[in-house]
Amino acid sequence: MNRHLLPVGPAHAALLAGMHRICFAEPWEERAMSELLAMPGAYGLLVPPREGEEAAGPAHPRGFILCRVAGDEAEVLTLLVLPPYRRRGLAKELLAGAIDAARQAGATVLFLEVAADNDRARALYSSEGFEQVGCRPRYYGNAVDALVMKRLLVAPPA
Repeated sequence: MNRHLLPVGPAHAALLAGMHRICFAEPWEERAMSELLAMPGAYGLLVPPREGEEAAGPAHPRGFILCRVAGDEAEVLTLLVLPPYRRRGLAKELLAGAIDAARQAGATVLFLEVAADNDRARALYSSEGFEQVGCRPRYYGNAVDALVMKRLLVAPPA
């Protein structure tokens, strides 16, 4: 796992819910975050503030990813980077950390859903080896489709 990422648990639920509110039209509440992170197989990673930032003003985490593993499958449940910190490779770093953790937990495949109109996220996932394997029509509250994507975490048999 990347040494710059910190694990999160139920105690971080209020922080994560506040960040989620900033980034999503339909945010998850603190209780949902706490319950999710208390489930077996659930894990989260946080991009912390940079060292020494406090001297320049309030220090804020930059983003997080929440996932879960069940058997040999893992799923990204949510991934975000706060607006001031986007386009710096942090989402890619979070995804890499989540992939490492999923592999360590025995997962051989990782799934995620992404809004069909989220071009930047879709480009990131495609560049990281995810392929679209399904679609959930009008899944999101704004009637946008959710694309289901998958990435193998082990090499396929030759």
